[in-house]
Amino acid sequence: MYKLRLRQSYLSFGAFGCYGVSLLFFIICFCSNHWWYLQLDGKVINMGLWTGCWSSTSGESKCSSSIFDDKHFQNGGGSDWYHGARILMTCSLIAIFLQEFALIGYLCINEVEKYRQKLAGAVLGFSAVIVLFTALVLAMISTEAAKLEGGRLGWSFDLAGVNIIPCTCVVALVYLELYYRNHKQSCLNIGE
Repeated sequence: MYKLRLRQSYLSFGAFGCYGVSLLFFIICFCSNHWWYLQLDGKVINMGLWTGCWSSTSGESKCSSSIFDDKHFQNGGGSDWYHGARILMTCSLIAIFLQEFALIGYLCINEVEKYRQKLAGAVLGFSAVIVLFTALVLAMISTEAAKLEGGRLGWSFDLAGVNIIPCTCVVALVYLELYYRNHKQSCLNIGE
């Protein structure tokens, strides 16, 4: 059984806080239908990674993944760009969960002291994957949404861009924590 490190620094709590915010933003973005908007047959459609939603003539909201079969998305060349966005965001979601395990191992478990630098590197690597893949998705969606009639970006797109900030803060806080540990300096430890 692993022993947990009881005396955490404020940097550790900050890293966990940033991770929590990043995970929350990521899940909201991943599941929402407001990445971009387009006009199709006179209707404004809220597009997500998985479905498109619109209001019917009766005012009822309808959502369907069959919207991606429309001719606007089947225009040759790079018409499957939304599949790439889905794959990259799914890979980012997997990386964010793996980052959690590396972060917990790095900050909380005493028995992995000899692997501390490797775990810090894993946190950095997973953060880099998350930021890179998210940036690619943002570039893909912004380019393709501009090509569609009435296409404009939505709040999920903006939130995904903002999510890069807490993800980067996790790395900065972990490396500050590593620096202070390696130099045997106390860094705002709770309980001192």
